[in-house]
Amino acid sequence: NPDLLKSPIFTPTTGRQEHGLLNIYHAMEGASHLHILVVKQFEMPLYRKYWPNHILLVLPAVFNNTGVGAARFMIKELSYHNLELERNRLEEQGVRRQDVWPFIVMMDDSCVLWNTHQPTDSSETSDGTNVSLKTVLQQMESTPKISLYAMCGTRRWSSGLARRSPSAPFSRCHLHDFVLLNVDLTQNVHYDLNRYSCEEVDFNLRVNSSGLLLCRFNHFSFMKKHIPVGGNKDFLVKPKLVEMENPTAISPPQYVCAPDSEQTLLDAPAQFLLERFLQSCSHRLFPKAVQNRSNPVLSIDSYLNISPEISVCYINSRPHSTNLNHQGLLFSGLLLYLCDSFVISGLLKKFRFLKGATLCVISQDRSSLRQTIVRLELEDEWQFRLRDEFQTANCVEDRPLYFLTGRHV
Repeated sequence: NPDLLKSPIFTPTTGRQEHGLLNIYHAMEGASHLHILVVKQFEMPLYRKYWPNHILLVLPAVFNNTGVGAARFMIKELSYHNLELERNRLEEQGVRRQDVWPFIVMMDDSCVLWNTHQPTDSSETSDGTNVSLKTVLQQMESTPKISLYAMCGTRRWSSGLARRSPSAPFSRCHLHDFVLLNVDLTQNVHYDLNRYSCEEVDFNLRVNSSGLLLCRFNHFSFMKKHIPVGGNKDFLVKPKLVEMENPTAISPPQYVCAPDSEQTLLDAPAQFLLERFLQSCSHRLFPKAVQNRSNPVLSIDSYLNISPEISVCYINSRPHSTNLNHQGLLFSGLLLYLCDSFVISGLLKKFRFLKGATLCVISQDRSSLRQTIVRLELEDEWQFRLRDEFQTANCVEDRPLYFLTGRHV
Protein backbone atom coordinates (compact mmCIF):
# COMPACT_ATOMS: atom_id res chain seq x y z
CA ASN A 1 0.00 0.00 0.00
CA PRO A 2 1.69 3.25 -1.13
CA ASP A 3 -0.12 5.26 1.54
CA LEU A 4 0.83 3.15 4.53
CA LEU A 5 3.89 3.26 6.75
CA LYS A 6 4.47 -0.06 8.47
CA SER A 7 6.77 1.14 11.25
CA PRO A 8 5.28 2.96 14.25
CA ILE A 9 7.20 6.16 15.04
CA PHE A 10 8.21 6.82 18.65
CA THR A 11 9.48 10.23 19.76
CA PRO A 12 10.91 10.49 23.28
CA THR A 13 10.50 14.09 24.43
CA THR A 14 10.95 16.08 27.63
CA GLY A 15 10.58 19.78 28.40
CA ARG A 16 9.61 20.56 24.81
CA GLN A 17 5.84 20.60 24.77
CA GLU A 18 6.03 24.11 23.25
CA HIS A 19 9.19 23.87 21.16
CA GLY A 20 9.52 20.24 20.08
CA LEU A 21 8.87 19.37 16.44
CA LEU A 22 6.08 16.97 17.26
CA ASN A 23 3.61 17.51 14.42
CA ILE A 24 4.71 15.28 11.53
CA TYR A 25 1.36 15.35 9.73
CA HIS A 26 2.62 17.27 6.69
CA ALA A 27 5.90 15.31 6.58
CA MET A 28 3.75 12.21 6.07
CA GLU A 29 1.91 13.62 3.03
CA GLY A 30 -1.32 11.92 3.97
CA ALA A 31 0.18 8.44 4.48
CA SER A 32 -1.41 6.37 7.20
CA HIS A 33 1.02 6.21 10.13
CA LEU A 34 1.25 5.80 13.88
CA HIS A 35 3.15 8.47 15.84
CA ILE A 36 3.59 8.10 19.60
CA LEU A 37 5.10 10.71 21.92
CA VAL A 38 6.93 9.17 24.88
CA VAL A 39 6.74 11.49 27.89
CA LYS A 40 7.49 11.50 31.59
CA GLN A 41 4.58 11.14 33.94
CA PHE A 42 4.92 14.59 35.55
CA GLU A 43 4.95 16.25 32.11
CA MET A 44 1.94 14.38 30.77
CA PRO A 45 -0.61 17.17 31.56
CA LEU A 46 1.55 19.72 29.71
CA TYR A 47 1.93 17.57 26.62
CA ARG A 48 -1.75 16.70 26.67
CA LYS A 49 -2.62 20.40 26.81
CA TYR A 50 -0.42 21.30 23.82
CA TRP A 51 -0.98 18.11 21.82
CA PRO A 52 -4.51 16.93 22.62
CA ASN A 53 -4.79 14.79 19.48
CA HIS A 54 -1.46 12.98 19.83
CA ILE A 55 -0.99 9.52 21.29
CA LEU A 56 1.04 9.81 24.50
CA LEU A 57 2.95 6.89 25.96
CA VAL A 58 3.49 7.89 29.59
CA LEU A 59 6.50 6.42 31.37
CA PRO A 60 6.03 5.11 34.93
CA ALA A 61 6.65 7.65 37.71
CA VAL A 62 9.90 5.90 38.65
CA PHE A 63 11.37 7.36 35.43
CA ASN A 64 10.54 11.00 36.24
CA ASN A 65 14.19 11.86 36.93
CA THR A 66 15.82 9.62 34.36
CA GLY A 67 17.40 10.54 31.05
CA VAL A 68 16.59 9.61 27.49
CA GLY A 69 18.20 6.18 27.92
CA ALA A 70 15.24 5.07 30.03
CA ALA A 71 12.76 6.25 27.40
CA ARG A 72 14.59 4.38 24.63
CA PHE A 73 14.85 1.27 26.80
CA MET A 74 11.11 1.30 27.48
CA ILE A 75 10.18 1.99 23.84
CA LYS A 76 12.23 -0.97 22.70
CA GLU A 77 11.00 -3.34 25.42
CA LEU A 78 7.37 -2.40 24.84
CA SER A 79 7.78 -2.78 21.08
CA TYR A 80 9.26 -6.25 21.41
CA HIS A 81 6.44 -7.29 23.74
CA ASN A 82 3.94 -5.92 21.22
CA LEU A 83 5.70 -7.79 18.38
CA GLU A 84 5.29 -11.07 20.25
CA LEU A 85 1.60 -10.40 20.87
CA GLU A 86 1.09 -9.50 17.22
CA ARG A 87 2.90 -12.65 16.08
CA ASN A 88 0.68 -14.79 18.29
CA ARG A 89 -2.45 -13.04 17.01
CA LEU A 90 -1.54 -13.31 13.33
CA GLU A 91 -0.25 -16.87 13.66
CA GLU A 92 -3.81 -17.92 14.44
CA GLN A 93 -4.80 -16.36 11.10
CA GLY A 94 -2.17 -18.37 9.24
CA VAL A 95 0.54 -15.69 9.02
CA ARG A 96 4.09 -16.96 9.60
CA ARG A 97 5.82 -15.42 12.62
CA GLN A 98 8.78 -14.26 10.53
CA ASP A 99 6.43 -12.34 8.22
CA VAL A 100 5.27 -9.96 10.96
CA TRP A 101 6.93 -6.55 10.47
CA PRO A 102 9.62 -6.17 13.19
CA PHE A 103 10.65 -2.51 12.79
CA ILE A 104 9.92 0.66 14.71
CA VAL A 105 11.21 4.19 14.11
CA MET A 106 12.83 6.12 16.93
CA MET A 107 12.99 9.78 16.03
CA ASP A 108 14.15 12.78 18.04
CA ASP A 109 11.86 15.73 18.67
CA SER A 110 14.22 18.07 16.80
CA CYS A 111 14.31 16.46 13.33
CA VAL A 112 13.13 19.16 10.94
CA LEU A 113 13.97 18.35 7.29
CA TRP A 114 14.93 15.41 5.11
CA ASN A 115 17.02 15.63 1.95
CA THR A 116 18.07 13.31 -0.81
CA HIS A 117 21.57 13.54 -2.28
CA GLN A 118 21.93 11.95 -5.68
CA PRO A 119 25.44 11.15 -6.91
CA THR A 120 26.45 13.37 -9.80
CA ASP A 121 29.09 12.97 -12.50
CA SER A 122 31.36 15.49 -10.82
CA SER A 123 32.36 15.44 -7.18
CA GLU A 124 30.43 18.65 -6.59
CA THR A 125 26.77 18.56 -5.73
CA SER A 126 24.03 20.83 -4.49
CA ASP A 127 22.53 20.92 -1.02
CA GLY A 128 20.35 18.03 -2.06
CA THR A 129 16.64 18.04 -2.63
CA ASN A 130 14.06 18.24 0.13
CA VAL A 131 12.00 15.09 0.44
CA SER A 132 9.32 14.11 2.89
CA LEU A 133 9.74 11.86 5.89
CA LYS A 134 7.23 9.56 4.19
CA THR A 135 9.52 9.21 1.15
CA VAL A 136 12.55 8.36 3.28
CA LEU A 137 10.74 5.80 5.41
CA GLN A 138 8.97 4.15 2.49
CA GLN A 139 12.23 3.71 0.62
CA MET A 140 13.91 2.23 3.69
CA GLU A 141 10.96 -0.06 4.43
CA SER A 142 10.86 -1.34 0.85
CA THR A 143 14.58 -2.18 0.70
CA PRO A 144 15.06 -5.86 -0.21
CA LYS A 145 16.00 -8.13 2.71
CA ILE A 146 15.65 -5.22 5.13
CA SER A 147 14.71 -7.62 7.93
CA LEU A 148 18.30 -8.93 7.96
CA TYR A 149 19.40 -5.56 9.36
CA ALA A 150 19.26 -4.69 13.04
CA MET A 151 19.26 -0.92 12.51
CA CYS A 152 19.02 1.47 9.60
CA GLY A 153 19.34 5.22 9.48
CA THR A 154 20.47 8.17 7.42
CA ARG A 155 23.19 10.79 7.58
CA ARG A 156 22.85 13.91 9.64
CA TRP A 157 23.14 16.89 7.33
CA SER A 158 26.33 18.92 7.47
CA SER A 159 27.89 21.61 5.32
CA GLY A 160 30.49 19.06 4.18
CA LEU A 161 27.73 16.82 2.89
CA ALA A 162 26.32 19.74 0.92
CA ARG A 163 29.65 20.25 -0.86
CA ARG A 164 30.33 16.64 -1.77
CA SER A 165 27.92 13.87 -2.62
CA PRO A 166 28.25 10.59 -0.71
CA SER A 167 30.87 8.28 -2.16
CA ALA A 168 29.11 5.03 -1.22
CA PRO A 169 25.35 4.46 -1.15
CA PHE A 170 25.49 2.62 2.18
CA SER A 171 27.78 2.55 5.21
CA ARG A 172 28.06 0.40 8.31
CA CYS A 173 28.50 3.04 10.97
CA HIS A 174 26.89 4.90 13.87
CA LEU A 175 23.20 5.73 13.61
CA HIS A 176 21.51 8.32 15.77
CA ASP A 177 18.57 10.73 16.14
CA PHE A 178 16.49 9.01 13.45
CA VAL A 179 16.69 5.21 13.45
CA LEU A 180 14.71 2.33 11.96
CA LEU A 181 15.17 -0.36 14.62
CA ASN A 182 14.56 -4.09 14.22
CA VAL A 183 13.25 -5.02 17.67
CA ASP A 184 13.36 -8.72 16.82
CA LEU A 185 17.06 -8.96 15.95
CA THR A 186 18.04 -6.61 18.78
CA GLN A 187 15.94 -8.44 21.36
CA ASN A 188 18.97 -9.21 23.55
CA VAL A 189 20.71 -5.85 23.21
CA HIS A 190 19.36 -3.13 25.46
CA TYR A 191 19.64 0.62 25.76
CA ASP A 192 21.25 1.60 29.06
CA LEU A 193 18.26 2.94 30.96
CA ASN A 194 20.50 4.92 33.32
CA ARG A 195 21.95 7.17 30.66
CA TYR A 196 21.43 10.87 30.01
CA SER A 197 23.73 11.16 26.99
CA CYS A 198 25.54 9.06 24.39
CA GLU A 199 23.03 6.24 24.93
CA GLU A 200 22.79 5.77 21.17
CA VAL A 201 26.55 5.43 20.62
CA ASP A 202 26.66 2.97 23.52
CA PHE A 203 23.79 0.97 22.02
CA ASN A 204 25.27 1.01 18.50
CA LEU A 205 28.55 -0.40 19.79
CA ARG A 206 26.77 -3.23 21.56
CA VAL A 207 24.63 -4.02 18.52
CA ASN A 208 27.70 -4.05 16.28
CA SER A 209 29.79 -6.19 18.62
CA SER A 210 26.90 -8.66 18.81
CA GLY A 211 27.52 -9.34 15.12
CA LEU A 212 24.36 -7.54 13.97
CA LEU A 213 24.22 -5.31 10.90
CA LEU A 214 23.83 -1.54 10.96
CA CYS A 215 23.18 0.26 7.69
CA ARG A 216 23.21 3.98 6.93
CA PHE A 217 21.47 5.15 3.76
CA ASN A 218 23.96 7.76 2.59
CA HIS A 219 21.84 9.33 -0.11
CA PHE A 220 19.38 10.58 2.52
CA SER A 221 20.11 13.09 5.24
CA PHE A 222 18.10 14.69 8.01
CA MET A 223 18.48 18.13 9.53
CA LYS A 224 18.02 18.92 13.19
CA LYS A 225 16.77 22.15 14.65
CA HIS A 226 18.72 23.59 17.56
CA ILE A 227 16.23 23.75 20.43
CA PRO A 228 17.79 25.54 23.40
CA VAL A 229 15.26 24.26 25.95
CA GLY A 230 14.28 20.81 27.16
CA GLY A 231 15.98 17.50 26.57
CA ASN A 232 17.99 17.93 29.81
CA LYS A 233 19.77 20.96 28.33
CA ASP A 234 18.28 23.24 30.97
CA PHE A 235 18.80 20.88 33.90
CA LEU A 236 19.96 23.10 36.77
CA VAL A 237 22.35 21.48 39.22
CA LYS A 238 21.78 23.12 42.59
CA PRO A 239 22.62 22.43 46.24
CA LYS A 240 20.41 19.88 47.95
CA LEU A 241 19.89 21.34 51.40
CA VAL A 242 20.67 25.03 51.04
CA GLU A 243 18.26 27.60 49.66
CA MET A 244 20.43 30.12 47.82
CA GLU A 245 19.00 33.49 46.92
CA ASN A 246 21.52 34.02 44.13
CA PRO A 247 22.62 30.53 43.17
CA THR A 248 26.09 30.54 41.68
CA ALA A 249 26.68 28.10 38.87
CA ILE A 250 28.11 24.84 40.14
CA SER A 251 30.81 23.56 37.80
CA PRO A 252 31.45 19.91 36.85
CA PRO A 253 34.57 19.52 39.05
CA GLN A 254 32.21 20.00 42.02
CA TYR A 255 29.97 17.16 40.84
CA VAL A 256 32.18 14.64 42.65
CA CYS A 257 33.76 14.65 46.09
CA ALA A 258 35.60 12.40 48.52
CA PRO A 259 33.28 10.01 50.39
CA ASP A 260 31.98 11.45 53.68
CA SER A 261 33.40 14.87 52.85
CA GLU A 262 31.92 18.18 53.94
CA GLN A 263 31.42 19.35 50.36
CA THR A 264 28.06 20.80 49.31
CA LEU A 265 25.79 17.96 48.26
CA LEU A 266 23.79 18.46 45.09
CA ASP A 267 20.19 17.97 44.06
CA ALA A 268 20.71 16.00 40.85
CA PRO A 269 20.70 12.33 39.85
CA ALA A 270 24.01 10.57 40.48
CA GLN A 271 24.26 9.27 36.92
CA PHE A 272 23.74 12.77 35.50
CA LEU A 273 26.52 14.17 37.71
CA LEU A 274 28.85 11.33 36.74
CA GLU A 275 28.30 11.78 33.01
CA ARG A 276 28.78 15.54 33.16
CA PHE A 277 31.89 15.16 35.31
CA LEU A 278 33.44 12.66 32.89
CA GLN A 279 32.66 14.89 29.89
CA SER A 280 34.49 17.81 31.48
CA CYS A 281 37.15 16.38 33.78
CA SER A 282 38.39 13.10 32.31
CA HIS A 283 41.78 14.67 31.52
CA ARG A 284 42.40 14.40 35.27
CA LEU A 285 41.48 10.72 35.35
CA PHE A 286 43.32 9.71 32.17
CA PRO A 287 46.22 12.17 31.74
CA LYS A 288 48.19 9.87 29.42
CA ALA A 289 45.21 9.59 27.06
CA VAL A 290 44.78 13.29 26.29
CA GLN A 291 45.35 13.98 22.57
CA ASN A 292 46.83 10.49 22.26
CA ARG A 293 45.02 8.48 19.60
CA SER A 294 47.72 5.79 19.55
CA ASN A 295 47.01 4.78 23.14
CA PRO A 296 43.25 4.95 23.75
CA VAL A 297 41.39 4.30 26.98
CA LEU A 298 39.97 0.78 27.09
CA SER A 299 36.27 0.79 27.98
CA ILE A 300 34.60 -2.55 28.58
CA ASP A 301 30.91 -3.12 27.80
CA SER A 302 29.89 0.52 27.81
CA TYR A 303 30.70 3.78 26.09
CA LEU A 304 30.83 6.95 28.15
CA ASN A 305 31.76 10.34 26.74
CA ILE A 306 35.09 11.10 28.39
CA SER A 307 35.65 14.31 26.40
CA PRO A 308 36.59 14.90 22.75
CA GLU A 309 40.30 14.92 23.62
CA ILE A 310 40.35 11.28 24.69
CA SER A 311 40.04 8.32 22.33
CA VAL A 312 38.16 5.26 23.54
CA CYS A 313 38.46 1.64 22.45
CA TYR A 314 35.27 -0.28 23.20
CA ILE A 315 35.45 -4.02 23.93
CA ASN A 316 32.47 -6.30 24.57
CA SER A 317 33.10 -8.94 27.24
CA ARG A 318 30.32 -11.27 26.12
CA PRO A 319 31.36 -14.63 24.65
CA HIS A 320 31.25 -14.75 20.82
CA SER A 321 31.39 -10.95 20.54
CA THR A 322 32.94 -9.28 17.52
CA ASN A 323 35.67 -6.96 18.81
CA LEU A 324 38.43 -4.85 17.33
CA ASN A 325 41.79 -6.53 17.02
CA HIS A 326 43.77 -5.08 19.92
CA GLN A 327 47.01 -7.01 19.34
CA GLY A 328 50.00 -4.73 19.79
CA LEU A 329 47.86 -1.94 21.21
CA LEU A 330 49.01 -0.29 24.42
CA PHE A 331 46.20 1.37 26.34
CA SER A 332 46.60 4.58 28.32
CA GLY A 333 43.75 3.80 30.69
CA LEU A 334 40.99 1.39 31.70
CA LEU A 335 37.39 2.40 32.38
CA LEU A 336 35.15 -0.13 34.14
CA TYR A 337 31.60 1.18 34.50
CA LEU A 338 29.17 -0.91 36.57
CA CYS A 339 30.74 -4.06 35.16
CA ASP A 340 28.91 -7.37 35.53
CA SER A 341 29.97 -10.99 35.94
CA PHE A 342 31.00 -11.33 32.27
CA VAL A 343 34.01 -9.13 33.05
CA ILE A 344 36.58 -11.46 34.61
CA SER A 345 40.21 -11.06 35.56
CA GLY A 346 41.30 -13.37 32.73
CA LEU A 347 39.75 -10.99 30.19
CA LEU A 348 41.58 -7.97 31.60
CA LYS A 349 44.91 -9.80 31.56
CA LYS A 350 44.70 -9.99 27.74
CA PHE A 351 45.26 -6.24 27.45
CA ARG A 352 48.51 -4.32 27.73
CA PHE A 353 48.87 -0.89 29.28
CA LEU A 354 51.40 1.91 29.22
CA LYS A 355 53.50 2.35 32.33
CA GLY A 356 51.62 4.89 34.43
CA ALA A 357 48.30 4.20 32.69
CA THR A 358 45.32 5.01 34.88
CA LEU A 359 42.24 3.07 35.90
CA CYS A 360 38.75 4.22 36.87
CA VAL A 361 36.30 1.70 38.37
CA ILE A 362 32.72 2.91 38.85
CA SER A 363 30.22 1.06 41.05
CA GLN A 364 26.79 1.52 42.62
CA ASP A 365 28.11 1.55 46.19
CA ARG A 366 31.31 1.26 48.20
CA SER A 367 30.99 -2.44 48.97
CA SER A 368 30.47 -3.46 45.34
CA LEU A 369 33.41 -1.22 44.42
CA ARG A 370 35.67 -3.18 46.77
CA GLN A 371 34.22 -6.50 45.61
CA THR A 372 34.98 -5.57 42.01
CA ILE A 373 38.59 -4.73 42.87
CA VAL A 374 39.02 -8.11 44.59
CA ARG A 375 37.08 -10.20 42.05
CA LEU A 376 39.02 -8.81 39.09
CA GLU A 377 42.36 -9.11 40.94
CA LEU A 378 43.06 -5.50 40.03
CA GLU A 379 45.57 -5.02 42.84
CA ASP A 380 47.96 -7.37 41.01
CA GLU A 381 48.60 -4.74 38.34
CA TRP A 382 47.15 -1.49 39.64
CA GLN A 383 48.12 0.62 42.61
CA PHE A 384 45.36 2.23 44.69
CA ARG A 385 45.46 4.86 47.40
CA LEU A 386 42.71 5.66 49.87
CA ARG A 387 42.55 9.26 48.73
CA ASP A 388 41.75 8.12 45.18
CA GLU A 389 38.20 7.08 46.08
CA PHE A 390 35.40 9.45 45.04
CA GLN A 391 31.63 9.65 44.88
CA THR A 392 29.14 11.77 43.02
CA ALA A 393 28.15 14.70 45.24
CA ASN A 394 24.81 13.22 46.33
CA CYS A 395 23.46 12.56 49.79
CA VAL A 396 23.09 8.91 50.82
CA GLU A 397 19.36 8.67 50.09
CA ASP A 398 20.01 9.81 46.50
CA ARG A 399 22.32 6.80 46.08
CA PRO A 400 25.60 8.30 44.89
CA LEU A 401 27.84 6.40 42.50
CA TYR A 402 31.34 5.59 43.74
CA PHE A 403 34.56 5.35 41.79
CA LEU A 404 38.15 4.49 42.51
CA THR A 405 41.16 5.49 40.47
CA GLY A 406 44.52 3.76 40.29
CA ARG A 407 47.82 3.66 38.42
CA HIS A 408 49.31 0.79 36.45
CA VAL A 409 52.49 -0.54 38.03
